[in-house]
Amino acid sequence: MKAKNYTKTLSILLDLINRFYTGENLTTADIENIYGISKRSAQRYIGYLKEAGFKINSKNRKYYLENIIDEDKEMIFEAIESIAKNAGIEKEILPLLKQLKLISEENIFYSKLDIEKIKPVTFRKIEEAIKNRKLIKMKYKMDNELYDMEIKPLKISNFEGYWYVNALNHQDNYRAYHIKSIKHLEVTDDSFEVKEDILKNLDKAVNIWYDPTAKPFTVELFADEYATKYLERIPISKTQQIIKNNDGTSTIYLEITHTNEIIRKILMWIPNLKVIEPKWLKEKIEGLIKEYFTSIC
Repeated sequence: MKAKNYTKTLSILLDLINRFYTGENLTTADIENIYGISKRSAQRYIGYLKEAGFKINSKNRKYYLENIIDEDKEMIFEAIESIAKNAGIEKEILPLLKQLKLISEENIFYSKLDIEKIKPVTFRKIEEAIKNRKLIKMKYKMDNELYDMEIKPLKISNFEGYWYVNALNHQDNYRAYHIKSIKHLEVTDDSFEVKEDILKNLDKAVNIWYDPTAKPFTVELFADEYATKYLERIPISKTQQIIKNNDGTSTIYLEITHTNEIIRKILMWIPNLKVIEPKWLKEKIEGLIKEYFTSIC
């Protein structure tokens, strides 16, 4: 394998790990279709995971991950390291892994990822509905009340550790529904259609406030040298554009669909990040800061 292909290889393998971890059972043909690869490549990827220590078994020609326990998750970096060795891309991957791990003789690492746990069967039902474009009927808990709802599921997402299903309601209004607040979920036989541009726009989501059906507006921010360094590494959104200045500061442009989509991000970065445009957003941020200081005085 050529080094330039390592990104694709690792992305497929890590996605496979995620699918197996959430309870999916996959045939070789499923893997071929999902990633657009040959049967031989699909079998090779399964082999990589087995050699890396993942307990992959098969039944009725379907592969699944056996004995999923919390302790297994702590071995993820070592597993990726083993995958890299087997894939022949160790030199390219190990420097990245070392940045994520605490370097010690025991190869100990720490990763702070607080993600709420969802039953695999729930993920499978929602995934089935998304793949087959089937309506979901459910009871949804809000303010300690249960409401009967019917939604058109589009994607499953995770924002700040919480799981959501991105969907349209019966009026085709978009919303992100908290999966743990869904009760008595039922995948119906009723089909629905959705515009492709809505699905593509979902990849631009910053948090649950993003609306793929809304017309975006541009936000212009000033970032000091400190904020610029980190926002270059992890952009606020896929629409982010950074124009760096000679002194290390920068101007950042973003496309946003809802005010709340960006406000929390800006507040998190104060005083390293400031709003330039639009003026009304700048005034809203200033108002929130004044309100905070007034409340504690």
